[in-house]
Amino acid sequence: MNLKTWIKTIFMVYRHLPRIIDSIDKVFSARALNAGVMSGSAVSYNDVYNLTENLIKLSQKKVALINLKVLANLIAKNIDKNLAKTLILRFIDGYSIKTIAKHFEISERTCYRRINEALGMASMEAENLGYTKEKLESELHDETWLFEVGKEAMHDDFVKIDNDYLNMVIRDYKKLSLAN
Repeated sequence: MNLKTWIKTIFMVYRHLPRIIDSIDKVFSARALNAGVMSGSAVSYNDVYNLTENLIKLSQKKVALINLKVLANLIAKNIDKNLAKTLILRFIDGYSIKTIAKHFEISERTCYRRINEALGMASMEAENLGYTKEKLESELHDETWLFEVGKEAMHDDFVKIDNDYLNMVIRDYKKLSLAN
């Protein structure tokens, strides 16, 4: 994925991040509390080690997702306000091109150009903040769901993320917490 696609992907998942982060917190808490129930000869060093490793991985995933939210906020704050609003309306709020064009009193063709300009400005701002395509790929290499959304975003103007997809993502975090 190029940096523009990463920016588009980050803005598209932005409104779903709190739900995913909250789910990670719940999984983390449940696993940590259940660990206190383990006692006696049933507990081995490997059990404790694996549980600790899994909880650390969950924590790292949560931090990476929080950083995405912070990055999107910084980008929106630091680029032209109309361009930021265009990104927010299109990718976070999911408004159609027609609705955005009407809002700004511009043609749909101009709206597409404005979105492309906004993605370009946002990409430059991400680079100014130290976030290149390579850094994002490196920091998020385990977040396969983000790469899947990004692949779709390369081909489609907007990717709708539904509850079924989010539930699948959340189930994957739960599986991670149980992995040995």
